[in-house]
Amino acid sequence: MPERDYEGSREEFVRMLAEQGEEPAFITRRRRLDAAIEQVRWTCQTHRQSLLSGPRMHLRKLATMIDGDWSRLSSRLAVPDQWRVYASLHGSINADTQPPAWANQGLWAVPIDRPLRELARSVDRFNRDWTGYLDRFDLDAINHTIADFNQYYVLEKACALGREDLARLGFQPMPPLTPASLSAEFPTIELPRLR
Repeated sequence: MPERDYEGSREEFVRMLAEQGEEPAFITRRRRLDAAIEQVRWTCQTHRQSLLSGPRMHLRKLATMIDGDWSRLSSRLAVPDQWRVYASLHGSINADTQPPAWANQGLWAVPIDRPLRELARSVDRFNRDWTGYLDRFDLDAINHTIADFNQYYVLEKACALGREDLARLGFQPMPPLTPASLSAEFPTIELPRLR
């Protein structure tokens, strides 16, 4: 029973420190890691969105030409029901944009095959540029932060709580970030094959 009282008082002490803005080292380490990962994600998302400007423009042009009815593309696709890929892509990268200034200005007169090919070329450029960006992305600093977290978090938590078994409870080491892991979170674009 005295051991439990000791644990309770230690946990209360740790909580009191946190409430007074003097967090234990393990909490500071976790916050630092979360902030660093969030910064990497924000940087990737921001750059990816800028690279998507070409595909976004071509998708909006197509949407205008077909009056938003993506099923009209089915006759141009090798697998007709894959028009849904275009609809989904349009929704995901144009969610917060306004219609283009050239909307409804005679686009109906342009054959749809040409804008589809232009979109495919734009997506190829995006995929090439995005993959190159991720391959060159400097992950040394974030992976150093991850390695420090994996090495010291349990130790620092055990010192604060007084028990290593409690400190290890639920702990999962974080794998390092790689271009492949970032690509899984921020993928390239796959378009259906045209006829």
